Amino acid sequence: MTYGKKDLPFPYDQDFSGIVTRVKGIREATRVALVNSPKVASYLKAGANLIEQHFGGDDAATAAAAESGRKPYWSGIRFLSERALSREMENLEPPFLRQKGDGPYRSTWACHDDYLNDLLAFLFHDMNYDPQYNAEFETRGTWLIADGSFTDALDRAIYHELQAICRMPLFRLQLLMVATAHRNDGIHDAISSNYDGALDPWKKIYEQTIAARGFQLRKGVTLDQFANMLAAITEGFAIRNLGDPSSGVAGDGPAGNLAGLAVIAILNSCLEPAGAPSGKTLREAFEEISARARPADRDTEGEHTTDEFGGPT
Repeated sequence: MTYGKKDLPFPYDQDFSGIVTRVKGIREATRVALVNSPKVASYLKAGANLIEQHFGGDDAATAAAAESGRKPYWSGIRFLSERALSREMENLEPPFLRQKGDGPYRSTWACHDDYLNDLLAFLFHDMNYDPQYNAEFETRGTWLIADGSFTDALDRAIYHELQAICRMPLFRLQLLMVATAHRNDGIHDAISSNYDGALDPWKKIYEQTIAARGFQLRKGVTLDQFANMLAAITEGFAIRNLGDPSSGVAGDGPAGNLAGLAVIAILNSCLEPAGAPSGKTLREAFEEISARARPADRDTEGEHTTDEFGGPT
């Protein structure tokens, strides 16, 4: 049976124009046709399989390392060799193509580096985020707005978000690429696309939830800034949890997990009741609290004062 591009599962049935840009071909028309061929999609699938096997979790990574004779903690993407790719291509299941030997591969990309760049551009494209994330109900459900306790809903959302991120091979690959991104500026663009796919759905959820709960963002805080702060906190906890699972930062359940507490701290600072906003920026609000905590830091007119040695007067 012959399969076409439309028979492939998402996202391999999508248009790769502008993503896969380094395939071989003397004529432009040949290259354009090759980019969106089942052959190219199948090679991308083979590479994605190898990455998932090596970054898909402890069991998969350990098994792959044992098979290759290397330690489980062996780092890098050297496992994406031409030989490994050819072996993986021979084992693909329909509707992907099976190819034997390295001839078909070398007739598609001029060099292995070109293939790796195209593979990373594809994997980090925002079309790949949701298929790996697969936790929409646990993290983005309507209960985030409807549940009686906002804090309990936040604990639940951030707990499952942290679990989802830690499961994703794409997140582990991103950590590896970030560590070496300065060597290839193209990686920065690819990772930026991945963040778009991750944050766009959340920004819509944040906007709806903030309004439904009777809040608004504090003066000077934009929705993009708010989303980036929460993403940075979540990813930081995910890295901490992956590096040291015994630290307990993820908690044993939604109630009282440390990541949820950190998110509540951000919301407590960045949100205000829509019906009674203070009109102060976050910096201004903290300056006011700081002055009340240690009045000696300010003079009678509310200005900072110091003595000749730089200390408070």
